[in-house]
Amino acid sequence: MASNVIVFPTDFSALSLKALPIAIRMASVMDAELHCVYAVEEPHIYATLDMGPVAIPTAEELASSADSRLQNFVSEHVTGLSKAAVGKVLVGRPAEEIANYAKDNNADMIVMTTHGHSGVKHLILGSTTEGVLRIASCPLLSVRSDGRASVRLSRFLDRIE
Repeated sequence: MASNVIVFPTDFSALSLKALPIAIRMASVMDAELHCVYAVEEPHIYATLDMGPVAIPTAEELASSADSRLQNFVSEHVTGLSKAAVGKVLVGRPAEEIANYAKDNNADMIVMTTHGHSGVKHLILGSTTEGVLRIASCPLLSVRSDGRASVRLSRFLDRIE
């Protein structure tokens, strides 16, 4: 029998914690594994002519540090589930990595927060949630900063027809 999986992306912010109780509840109701994921982007160097040598961490160093933080996050915030929660650090573009992780693990749903920005603020800041929404092959439940939630089921409905 295949295991049910709920993917919960986090950036460790107070905002991401707003979706965690929903993800935990979904995992409990579905008797699913809760996979908490954190995406590390490859470091980029933006240099100016007057900069001297600047040491930047490698993706592996960032991932190692993030893994320690993620395991602490899981042990501190995820309790009461019949199945042990999984913590996984992903390296790459967050939206793509989250959607690919969900697909590779045959996730039943992704539960994540969104800032709910629009207009110029959205153009400048972008939206990982929107990126995941566009490419994920499973339903995505997004929780806004004000606690409102919305579910996108279109691709899920396509899968069961």
